[in-house]
Amino acid sequence: MSKNPPKKLIKYMRKSISAYAKQHTKETLGDRKEYIGASDIGGCPFKTVMSKNNPPENSLEQELIFFRGHIAEEFVNKGLQGLKVEDQYEIISELSGFPLKAHIDKIVRGKNRDVVIEVKSTSAPLYEPYESWILQVTFQMGLIFEKTGKMPDAYILALNVNTGWIEEWEVEFDDLVFELCLSKAEHIIAALRGECEPKAIIQYYCGTCPFKMQCPKQGQFAEDLPTALQEDLEFIKASKAMQKEAKRRENRIKEYMVNMGIDALKDEMTQSVVTNKEMQSTRVDIDKLKQLHPEVYKECVNTSSYYRMNIL
Repeated sequence: MSKNPPKKLIKYMRKSISAYAKQHTKETLGDRKEYIGASDIGGCPFKTVMSKNNPPENSLEQELIFFRGHIAEEFVNKGLQGLKVEDQYEIISELSGFPLKAHIDKIVRGKNRDVVIEVKSTSAPLYEPYESWILQVTFQMGLIFEKTGKMPDAYILALNVNTGWIEEWEVEFDDLVFELCLSKAEHIIAALRGECEPKAIIQYYCGTCPFKMQCPKQGQFAEDLPTALQEDLEFIKASKAMQKEAKRRENRIKEYMVNMGIDALKDEMTQSVVTNKEMQSTRVDIDKLKQLHPEVYKECVNTSSYYRMNIL
């Protein structure tokens, strides 16, 4: 069997998946250019406006990442069996004559109170939810309350379908946060109507944004890279991609060893010995020190300057 990837198969898949994704989006979300959605509220206004005015073509790789989200949602469905669950529950409102829509991943109908569940697929564990997720769910809760007069409970459920990591966070409704959501929606509407320029907000997904070259906080203000350094940048980006892939594969081996209770492995073909030992680390909780002993914190903290380069 050839070691080269089946180029003809992948070429066909790119075309087929692209057509399927467009049709699926139309059937489940409608024409996203015609309304402001909850994910628009959580995200970057610049990306939202650009996407509505010039819808980008997602790559096969990006569609695969989106499909991972569908897998996560299907897994949650299995775990909610026995409950009255509605998928992709749609709630519609209006602001300044412009439609607002929220497509809620899952809403569990309870006797006294409904429960909103926003499912997120991640590639790495998180200690707390992203702010964009909080805005998205708060917006959903606010629209439900405006329509029904009843405030639902709400949870964000994050999963890593590769490692099995799973976490949940309860979202408590906050009037000020909801006002922020509406203010953000007003700004997006004004930008879509050509009344102002959309603001750019740095997000965790900036590196994959199809409009980063035009972004006023990224590509728009930047100088052109000298031709002599283009090869260096290309090498760095390729190396980073390899490092990310190497880390993913390393985690697979580590997970296998932990699950099997193995401390060491050997491989004759690569002449490798792999060890995996549980370690203990000790560190100072800076936030706690600052809160409990602010004077000690001031005496011990040192401030220095340095350059940090990001390649998006």
